Amino acid sequence: MQFWNNLFEGVSGAWSGGIAHSIIILALVIAFGKLLGRYKLKGISLGVTWVLFVGILFSHFGMTLDSNLLHFMKEFGLILFVYSIGLQVGPGFFSIFRSGGLKLNLLAIFICLCGAGTAIAIHFLTGTPVTTMTGIMSGAVTNTPGLGAAQAAFADSFGSNASDIALGYAVAYPLGVIGAILSFILIRQCFYRNGMCVKPIERKSEEYDFKAEEKEAQKVIISKHVEAADTKFISRRFIISKRKLNGVTIGKLNFEEVLGASVTRIRRAGLDFKAGPDFKLQYGDLVTVVGSKESVAGVEKVLGNSLKRLDEPNIIPIFIGIALGVLLGSIPVTFPGIPQPVKLGLAGGPLIVSILLSHFGPKMNVITYTTASANLLLREIGICIFLACVGLEAGNGFVDTIVNNGGLVWIAYGALITLIPLMLAGIVGRYVMKLDYLTLIGVLSGASTNPPALAFASEQDKSTDTAAVSYAAVYPLAMFMRVLIAQLMILLLV
Repeated sequence: MQFWNNLFEGVSGAWSGGIAHSIIILALVIAFGKLLGRYKLKGISLGVTWVLFVGILFSHFGMTLDSNLLHFMKEFGLILFVYSIGLQVGPGFFSIFRSGGLKLNLLAIFICLCGAGTAIAIHFLTGTPVTTMTGIMSGAVTNTPGLGAAQAAFADSFGSNASDIALGYAVAYPLGVIGAILSFILIRQCFYRNGMCVKPIERKSEEYDFKAEEKEAQKVIISKHVEAADTKFISRRFIISKRKLNGVTIGKLNFEEVLGASVTRIRRAGLDFKAGPDFKLQYGDLVTVVGSKESVAGVEKVLGNSLKRLDEPNIIPIFIGIALGVLLGSIPVTFPGIPQPVKLGLAGGPLIVSILLSHFGPKMNVITYTTASANLLLREIGICIFLACVGLEAGNGFVDTIVNNGGLVWIAYGALITLIPLMLAGIVGRYVMKLDYLTLIGVLSGASTNPPALAFASEQDKSTDTAAVSYAAVYPLAMFMRVLIAQLMILLLV
């Protein structure tokens, strides 16, 4: 019996209660949480957030880790999570603003500021501590990096942890998911009774008519190669798997003149781009080529098209980028009127560096490509470790908070922070920006950094990816805003 007690409750005097104890507790919390995340209630699932609640349950019954180990694992998991997000969205981050994304991002900024304003107003009206309201705000918009940024900012400023940040997050999170979906239903019932579409926002690169472009490319090729006019033209997609092509422009490869084939579009990090002579290729890009069978085969030889090569992980850029991100996040910046220096922290620093590296890497001959599966694995491991540690850290007082210390009122505060900004943005998006319904709810999901809400939005019309494109357009900036706002609330108002 003593053996099992030592294994699950730890060994007195051993750092973290023993290595076996620490690994078992962390692994079980993540495994049970992910298992529960598979189940849906009326089509709604909390997904990976169940890891947080399982951690709270374990901690409530005395199964937790040493505080020093918890702190390290929590921060390391957060870094892995945000860095992998940056790698995913970075390649298309800046191009978004050259299409229709500026308009959408202005709406996302409005949502972020409105949410912060609601949280601050509740703080002054009710006297609820800023630490609690920052946690509630992060949970209400399902923003885990914001939670991490707030905790890091408080620890840097005061040398200790504020447990109510995590408690507020945990209490508000479930209704944050449900509230966002409820707001989408209300927006449709109130503002889109005559149909979903008003006038879709114009997106030059993401919504480009690629089929027309491919037909035009065929005409150009035929005009240049009249003798091959009766040749059957085909379209193929190849992956760039030769490292020497990283950062090379399409024009430099001169496919049309040499091989008689044309590159019509590039797919990178889930986004499509129109191919032009000045477009810089990246390792791992998916390239669409139009031409005769022989010319397309020639292009394939140039690009590589080897999946096996892409399976080799690029570990060095990842860890160098993490080191640079942590360094950037640790640099204090002093602003007039702010008592404490502002830092990007362990969430903001790696996020910015990963976005910059993945976007500008080809110009510096740096390969930051990771396969979609590798990126997803890195992101899932990071978020699971982080949420497990947050739950194990906060669980000791969770039940008491709900029952005796105003936790039910916190849920109401979180509902206000969720619903007020989204409903106001619904009005602005519908009547001022004239957005169609799918574009609008995609923006609202991205501004709330809410994947379950995106899943609901995508289910509204499976024939189009409009909601997903809008989500991707605003997600990076919204993530950065959420992280920055959470830190500023702690630094300015605590």
